[in-house]
Amino acid sequence: MTRILSPLLVLIACAACASAPLPPEGELTEESRTLIRYTGNELQAIVSARWASSHLGDEWLVLAVWLSGGRTATTAIERNAVQVRGPDGTRYPLLSQEAYREAYPEVLTALRAVDFSYPPGRGFAGDRRPCGRWFLAGPWEGFAYDTIDVSPFQFCSGPLVFLVPGGVQPGPWVLEIDLEESTARIPFVLGDSDR
Repeated sequence: MTRILSPLLVLIACAACASAPLPPEGELTEESRTLIRYTGNELQAIVSARWASSHLGDEWLVLAVWLSGGRTATTAIERNAVQVRGPDGTRYPLLSQEAYREAYPEVLTALRAVDFSYPPGRGFAGDRRPCGRWFLAGPWEGFAYDTIDVSPFQFCSGPLVFLVPGGVQPGPWVLEIDLEESTARIPFVLGDSDR
């Protein structure tokens, strides 16, 4: 009887562990309704969804983002590891550089609305310098990078632009960035006037 119960108890314990919620991989701070700060072992991020929140229905979701190294060493972030998940669960990838250049005239107003040179509010702890690299570059802005490296001593900043066919809808969204050892999930709410 003990031989039968032991494997059964192990299976029950494993099922209970699998159904338990995963611990958060990073710490989130809501600086304002549309400004979120994420701090994790591999990445620190500040995400502003102000433009997107005031432009619901547009097919372009534009976020202003500042990325820096986390609590550990330098972190590499790949372009294809960046996406957003909409309220209905649909995932939208970061635009390719070619698609961004084609869409540039349509997103130019959003790009002019944000100063990407320094993080807003309290920024990042410690003295960090801008890195001068980003995933998307305008027609006269030099090269776009498919990979950016951030360390605890510098930050990279710029727009993240996503094509949302049918228009950006109100509700909870999540910026997801797949890293070497974790995934940064940064939630934000668009069009929620009750917060």
